[in-house]
Amino acid sequence: MKIIIIGAGEVGVHLARHLSKEHHDITLIEEKSKRAQSIQDEMDIMVIEGNGASPEVLRKAGLAQCDLFLAVTNMDEVNMVASLSASRYNVPFKIARVSNMHFYDLDNYLGGKNLGTDLLINPEFECALQVANLLKIPGASEYAEFAGGDVFLFGLSIAEGAPCLKSSLQELRQDIEDIHFLVGSISRGAETFIPKGHTVLKAGDQAYFIAQRNHLDQVYDFCGIEKKPVKRVMILGGSKVSRYLCQILEKQNIKATLVVPDEFEAERMAEDLTNTLIINGDVKDFDLLLQEGLSDIDCFLALTPRDEDNMLTGIFAREKKVPYVIALLGKLEYLPVFNKMGVNTSVSPRVAVTNSILKYARTGNITSVATIQNSQTEIMEFEVAAGSFVEGKPLRDLKLPRDVMLAMVHRDYNDFIPSGDSVLRPKDHVVAITISKDHHKLEKLFT
Repeated sequence: MKIIIIGAGEVGVHLARHLSKEHHDITLIEEKSKRAQSIQDEMDIMVIEGNGASPEVLRKAGLAQCDLFLAVTNMDEVNMVASLSASRYNVPFKIARVSNMHFYDLDNYLGGKNLGTDLLINPEFECALQVANLLKIPGASEYAEFAGGDVFLFGLSIAEGAPCLKSSLQELRQDIEDIHFLVGSISRGAETFIPKGHTVLKAGDQAYFIAQRNHLDQVYDFCGIEKKPVKRVMILGGSKVSRYLCQILEKQNIKATLVVPDEFEAERMAEDLTNTLIINGDVKDFDLLLQEGLSDIDCFLALTPRDEDNMLTGIFAREKKVPYVIALLGKLEYLPVFNKMGVNTSVSPRVAVTNSILKYARTGNITSVATIQNSQTEIMEFEVAAGSFVEGKPLRDLKLPRDVMLAMVHRDYNDFIPSGDSVLRPKDHVVAITISKDHHKLEKLFT
């Protein structure tokens, strides 16, 4: 697939790096000369120096042959103009990054296509939405929805003395009556792998579950963890992510205390947020955090622009026995350090956007894609097409690739864990787990 990316900022480079590993034909357009040269030296992709809104630059990039167009600069206007140019060349799918939410209103008013895009994305809003979803599953390290929200992916740490430590996964499935979840992947130390029936979980493992919406309590019992709903949170930082998150939490009646360092920004936040307690103060003032109720919250959210501040305050929150800590992560290479320091999970706007875009860079009837941070594991949702390889055959006869697991099937508003005897039908939605490098093998099965 030929993919053109406009903008070599954090989001654009992350997309280019991820998609180039999948052997797509990537062209990246960047206006700043030094930045363009730096990316060219780092990655085996075509980099063109120039303005992404320029018709001449776009023609040079091969817009006429483009399959997927991603305009992700930091300037909304450039992204919209570039997308309009792509629409004139009949590019099959066009995605534009926008920060101004008014574009969403205009897009809805005009019916979408009139703005020249097929999809508008806002990295900061996507990240805030990811955080809000994580709060639905206290302690979770990942979150993704499939089958219209009826099936969840989430990660939980296995506690000492958990019931699941006594037997293999196959034996546990036989022992648990009416089971509604599956262990799809396990992170143990630096290794992440798809388990087999003989796999035995260990305390401290990060297990990633595929579960039905109404049976999350069963998973918590399995892990030996008490499920404590999130009712009160503390948020650090006056970022866009913080603002969007507070707007979401106010609608969910979750009490939030927001600490904003900048006085002017704090006043602006106070005008927009009516049910959020806003404190103007230094996020690293630990006495202030304690004074504002740090010890009584259910979740601590370090969402400042500085990774170091997020790490430091996150460690402090854990020392004060806050049960759930989430941190905004700018540099993905810091992720292992964050995890070792007790941060339950890290979120990143660029990762959130990548997950939103990945399905459009794939073949087959893919309806959703999610990745597990700092691993090569992917979770994909397929719709079974009539006449496809997987239709009408018992799963045991499909001879699936080694590192592939079909975890859940959604059929006619019902979800079930498939067995070897299960037979897939057209229109079924299948949630599958695989290693990233093998995703194309799985895609072929559903084409």
